[in-house]
Amino acid sequence: MDPRSDSWPDRLHTLWRSAFGALSTRQLARELYTGLLSLPGVRAVFGVRVGADGRVQVTRWADATGLQSGPPGLAEEVCGLVSALTSGDPIRHLTLAEVTDLSPGLAERLAAAGLLVVAFDAAERGQGVLGIAVDEPRPEVTTALAQATEVVIAADHRIGEQRVLEDRQALDALLAEASLRMDASLDIADTLRAVLRMVVPALADGAAIHIRQDGGMAPIAAAHVDAQRERLLTEHLAAGRWAGQALVDGADRSGLDDEARPAGLPPEVGLDTMTIGVLRARGRDVGLLTFFHRRGSGRRNSTRLLRDLASRAALAIDNATLYEQRRHDVVSLQQHLLPAVLPEVPGVELAAGYNAADHTMEVGGDFYGVVDQPGGTVIALVGDVCGRGAPAAALTGLARHTLETVLAEGGSPRHALGTLNAKMLRNRISRFLTIATATLGPVEPDGLRLETLAAGHPAPLLVRREGTVHECGCTGRLVGVLADLRLRSAVDLLRPGDLVVLFSDGLIEARDPDGGFFGDSELARTLGELRALPTARLVDALLTGSDRYHVNDDVAVLAIRYLGPPVLDRALPSAEVTDAVTAAVRALNPDLPPPEELLAFLAEHPGEIRATVTGDARWARIDLTDANGDQAWTELVA
Repeated sequence: MDPRSDSWPDRLHTLWRSAFGALSTRQLARELYTGLLSLPGVRAVFGVRVGADGRVQVTRWADATGLQSGPPGLAEEVCGLVSALTSGDPIRHLTLAEVTDLSPGLAERLAAAGLLVVAFDAAERGQGVLGIAVDEPRPEVTTALAQATEVVIAADHRIGEQRVLEDRQALDALLAEASLRMDASLDIADTLRAVLRMVVPALADGAAIHIRQDGGMAPIAAAHVDAQRERLLTEHLAAGRWAGQALVDGADRSGLDDEARPAGLPPEVGLDTMTIGVLRARGRDVGLLTFFHRRGSGRRNSTRLLRDLASRAALAIDNATLYEQRRHDVVSLQQHLLPAVLPEVPGVELAAGYNAADHTMEVGGDFYGVVDQPGGTVIALVGDVCGRGAPAAALTGLARHTLETVLAEGGSPRHALGTLNAKMLRNRISRFLTIATATLGPVEPDGLRLETLAAGHPAPLLVRREGTVHECGCTGRLVGVLADLRLRSAVDLLRPGDLVVLFSDGLIEARDPDGGFFGDSELARTLGELRALPTARLVDALLTGSDRYHVNDDVAVLAIRYLGPPVLDRALPSAEVTDAVTAAVRALNPDLPPPEELLAFLAEHPGEIRATVTGDARWARIDLTDANGDQAWTELVA
């Protein structure tokens, strides 16, 4: 034996250790081929691999003299044998008879070249051939070749198992991230678009999702590895120009996620096959999830991922759908607990608003209302029922019905509150509520009479036209707890320009960005800054936080501004508005400044303008509204 062969056992031991540490067979190849070249009589080594995708890879190694591993094209010809080998034994020598059967004429070429080859099956990674060129076949060389092949097979299996594990971990991570995204938002359309961006290009060349809408399946999102073709994919899906349209239209969807089929998309989209998973939740089909692949892209369909992702997406879609339906029902019920419109009261500007808490899907207990009594008196009220949900909604309906019925018949707020309190105690209603009322009228020589009540509720705030704010001095007990409410009213006088604001306690419990309470003092300061706004805009600014705090609870707000009797209230051509408004202001007080701020509005809004001037000798308000509802206003102070 050639002395070089003495090192083969050591090399073989090293090869076995390397086989279980290699990340790819390429790392093993140099040491393997060098070891085989050290065997006696071995002139060259070559390897051929046919991958699972059918692609052929040929590696040739020469010895120190540069001798090649056979005639040109011989290794490529050997690789053609690999796909035809069908044996349960992963290692076997090719006999001359087998070679003759597989490829007539190749046997003579192999023998003439002095080649020994061993074929092997690397399971999911394909098949291969390891061959050597020898001066003459020797048993020890043949054995070494077989042993080297076993090393390659072991390395292939270990690398394959590691890749399967890594793929599974990657898929699990992707599914976990997708679940987090879907659980983090109830805007399911945006969420599903983000999930598709995770799938493409990580696992597919394209993807699309349909969800059930209005009795059918509608495409919600699509993704493509080629950004320029993504628009084409979206358009073809929307137009139904793909093989899955029959499934979208309601054909049998059983077993779809186990079957890859032609995509049926136009060639310019560049996606050839598709796998569709049905999104099922609580026994209902809520959507379809489709993976697309290009021919030869190398990305593998994962039935497990498709099933898992489809299952989680289906649950997210169903939850979002149920949430939206419940939200719609809650909003509808809440609207029925509030007045559809507020009455129009001459000389008074009214506006109300409601903020529903965004952290719950239960009906709130805050409410407001305005009752125009037969004698011309107007009574405004804001209430807050303890708790949320159906019991709170029931008590809200009872309270509004009782109060407004008594008030509409001419009863006083004190009498209405007493009636409601007695009814709650008589019916042993466990919940309580708080209410504040404001009675407007009659008009006196110096202004409009205002009487307020507060039964366990925050007292209304009076905002004077000069900007000062103070709390009305009314007090009282909770409604529905004790027989005696101990109501103490407060009487004030509203001059033109004065504002009274009723609200529920969610407004003063709002927080600023640092977590501090907005509170009474901040609300008073904010009202002083916003007092000149039309009441509708003032209410909206309070409910949205006026960029200073966040309202995160149910809040009802009712704002009332006394304007005084109108001096001008007419629809005029824009060219006549300036003279008419100026004359009306001078009628109130010749010393009031001219309304120059409104000239720009008139220049930009030709046509008919509704002009209103109200106030007294110390204060005037001018409102201009065009035919489209665009508005401009200003205050004049002597």
